[in-house]
Amino acid sequence: MASQRITIAKVGGMAADVLGQRLRHWAAARRVALADEWSNDQWPPSVRAEVDLFADQLRAHGCFLPVVHFIEWSDLWSMGDISTRWLTPPGGSPPIVVFGDRYEIHAYALPDGGRLAQSLTDSPQEFPEYDWFVTRLREAIEAWKTELEQSLIIVLRQVVGWLVTDEELLASLSIVPAWISGAESSDIDAA
Repeated sequence: MASQRITIAKVGGMAADVLGQRLRHWAAARRVALADEWSNDQWPPSVRAEVDLFADQLRAHGCFLPVVHFIEWSDLWSMGDISTRWLTPPGGSPPIVVFGDRYEIHAYALPDGGRLAQSLTDSPQEFPEYDWFVTRLREAIEAWKTELEQSLIIVLRQVVGWLVTDEELLASLSIVPAWISGAESSDIDAA
């Protein structure tokens, strides 16, 4: 479990096809003895660098077409398998998975005959963070659904720290970090 930034984007049209090919090419570069063990060192350094660059570019261009849906949030608790779990519908293909040094990418192509949407039921999950993830996947599926002949849902996971405990969260509520009080504003202005 980790503190992580989760990004879900939906790319439409020809770009989705090109991006899917690119991600499959990167996924094919994975070298591992056991298929169910995952680590970024299973990809060559050049592929990991390309994955991280793409993830940064997607985040930078999240408000520009052909990105038709984009959302990002912090998840201070979930396990790393959340994307694979929810992007693998019964009877459907598993997502394309690639790792960089800073990001993991999970991608799922649409249309899929409604399999992914059907698998994301309205029943509450075990943890609120899983509900949030499922809800946001549903929103991505629905975004511009009738206008798009093809699209690709992309989930970026960027680990930023360790799991946050309830005690740590509560203790943080009585602190004002320097970046909020303005003590670090000159660093931000220079960026």
